[in-house]
Amino acid sequence: MKITAIKTFIVDGGFRPWTFVKVETNEPGLVGWGDCTDWGSPGPVAATVERYSEWVIGRDPMQAESIWWDLSTASLRHVGGIAWKAMAGIDSALWDIRGKALNAPVWQLLGGKMRDELRLYWSHCGSVRARHADRLGLPSVETTDDLRRLAEEVKERGFTAIKTNLFALKDRPDAAPLLNRTYHHAGDAPPEVIRNAELIVGTFRESLGPDVGIALDVAFTFKLGGAIKLARALEPYDLMWLETETLDPDALRTVRESTRTPLCTGESLFGSHGYKPFLQLHAQDVIMPDFAWNGITMGKKIADLAHAYDTLVAPHNCHSPINTLVSAAVCATIPNFYIQELDVDDAPWRDDIMTHPFQVENGYLKLSDRPGLGSDLIEEELRKHPPASYPGAR
Repeated sequence: MKITAIKTFIVDGGFRPWTFVKVETNEPGLVGWGDCTDWGSPGPVAATVERYSEWVIGRDPMQAESIWWDLSTASLRHVGGIAWKAMAGIDSALWDIRGKALNAPVWQLLGGKMRDELRLYWSHCGSVRARHADRLGLPSVETTDDLRRLAEEVKERGFTAIKTNLFALKDRPDAAPLLNRTYHHAGDAPPEVIRNAELIVGTFRESLGPDVGIALDVAFTFKLGGAIKLARALEPYDLMWLETETLDPDALRTVRESTRTPLCTGESLFGSHGYKPFLQLHAQDVIMPDFAWNGITMGKKIADLAHAYDTLVAPHNCHSPINTLVSAAVCATIPNFYIQELDVDDAPWRDDIMTHPFQVENGYLKLSDRPGLGSDLIEEELRKHPPASYPGAR
């Protein structure tokens, strides 16, 4: 069996682009699908996939491990970033092919499942409706009353955890988030930002009760001192975690030692070498690898490394439905799985592009027994949703 072609598809994902990789073989009808979604630069990622295809076409698709390390060697001068995202898209598609060729789910190839369903948290809960409600046809979140109504919906749909962000609410102009984190600021947490975090998290906690997990994602917004102030301010709300990022593991360890609030990090790291210093320092309570950016081959190694350092894994999964299946395949097999991310408020056409949409019941993802990742994509449906105005889109 040989790889005959590698194609990319950039698709409108509602509030971010989806970037898919299709690997074709000389076996009739045998193809694999992967995800290498990059919110800001889908075009360059797709172009890198096409560049790498020159080194992959003609090879045996069953050699996922060998192909991963060959591409890793080829990208030694630019480890991580766009290069590894492109590698990850190819890698996941190769695992999909392996599963189909062997008539087995990918989780079976990774050692067999340890669970039949995966606990999910509702990601961007509130922030998507605050920013993209009209585009997605959802009720808007503009006030604290809107947040309370959304919390009731979370409970009605059976979710046991959510993750939210900082965003403005019209009835509390004194509680203001910072500008988009891509704008320059000192990385401090001024009083109005602390009030905003307490308002959003506190409203959710009051409405959801003590047993529903609440996470707050602030990405790279705060430097060490600001992150400490924020984490301490949120201690009364018993967070599932505060998700704060830094490339300095010692700084994150300092934050963790300064607060009772659990910390989660890692979505912007690449490879076991990237995670190792954070794990060695026990700088966080939960590690968050992105399998659309690290692939299945490397993703499983990262999860196993985290287990060796007594750390839970909750994968970053706010990309496409294919990455939900990729993440599920890995999470089904690891003992240190904690919870999986899911954008409940997603593009209305998400299920339309899949031959077998994944199933969510009462806040849990049901594992598929179908070969490979469990679903193919429908190309004619992908073409109905070209990217809108994303940087790098083609």
